[in-house]
Amino acid sequence: MPQSDAARMRSLLAIFSAFRSWLWLSPSDFALENAALRQQNAILKATVDRAGLRPRHRPSDRVFWVALMRFWSRWRAALVIVRPATVIAWHRLGWRLFWRWKSQGRTAIEREHRDLIRRISREHPAWGEDRIRDELRLKLGVEHSASTIRKYMLRPEERGPIEERQRSQTWRTFLKNHAKEIYACDFLVQWTATYRVVYVFIVMELGSRRVVHANVTSSPTLAWVKNQIREICPFREGPRFLIHDNDGIFGQLGRRKKAKSGFRCHLDRWLARVMGIEGIPIPYRAPDANAFVERFNLSLRTEALDHFIFLNERHVHRVVTEYVRYHNGARGHQGIGTIPDPYDELREPPRDEGRVVALPVLGGLIDDYRRAA
Repeated sequence: MPQSDAARMRSLLAIFSAFRSWLWLSPSDFALENAALRQQNAILKATVDRAGLRPRHRPSDRVFWVALMRFWSRWRAALVIVRPATVIAWHRLGWRLFWRWKSQGRTAIEREHRDLIRRISREHPAWGEDRIRDELRLKLGVEHSASTIRKYMLRPEERGPIEERQRSQTWRTFLKNHAKEIYACDFLVQWTATYRVVYVFIVMELGSRRVVHANVTSSPTLAWVKNQIREICPFREGPRFLIHDNDGIFGQLGRRKKAKSGFRCHLDRWLARVMGIEGIPIPYRAPDANAFVERFNLSLRTEALDHFIFLNERHVHRVVTEYVRYHNGARGHQGIGTIPDPYDELREPPRDEGRVVALPVLGGLIDDYRRAA
């Protein structure tokens, strides 16, 4: 189509569109549409004058479209250079600015009261604004409305899980209070050169971080685990609690049997009835609840097991035994700031004189630094 014919066709379409709009719209609607189009034309003309940059809407332009949206129901039909969602966003922004300006006259309560509300909300997550208001008003003489207290309370994600702190305690608090009475156990898997699986069983005393027992087997069973625990406390003079995971070796019970007997696995029932020990299974999919043994397993693997190609089960047992001896007697533990069960020469205050020597551990894989006599 020639250029002149194309221009004539666009002109006819524009005239037809204007005539259709005049027939469809009322006189007042036609005037509003004319104003909307003129306003957009002015914005586009300013854009062309600025070397074709993107259209820039001034605050007055935004106010115009927000007002037009409020008083004219067909404003979307005249909108060309921006999307309707943009105009709605301008309206919401204006609403927020209006209420921010209107609420500037409200004075905040004293900082001491705000800190007190946050403290009570943090220490007692289950308390609502009414409970905190009564606590402040009746006991401390601080008078505020429930809505004001709600404003300065911590958000639910900041307060943590709701729990009655007077009736319950956190897992960390329980471990801290009973660390000297708690043992924790876990299995570690290792492969030999012939791809045979060997299981390493570790039992640790949480109070001192001392590994009280370590053994290996290629066929772990519940009876084998019971024998290991008997070796730890042959005369029933052992820990009060034993933390373990939910391994199938411990003889997991179903939900119905658990509800009937009160035990999650056969190991817990045997510990309670025979050994006088309370078994504590950690929550499902929560290895952090047994973090101390898990951390020891990581150290055992990265510092010892990963550096050997094991020939058989006895080879694994020899390496694990030597590393446990080093861990208990010569390896400093950051959690307790000392060595779990130091050698006799390490129990005395260290000397500041003498030549420093490195005693090889595991064939020189680890060095145990001492001062020569």
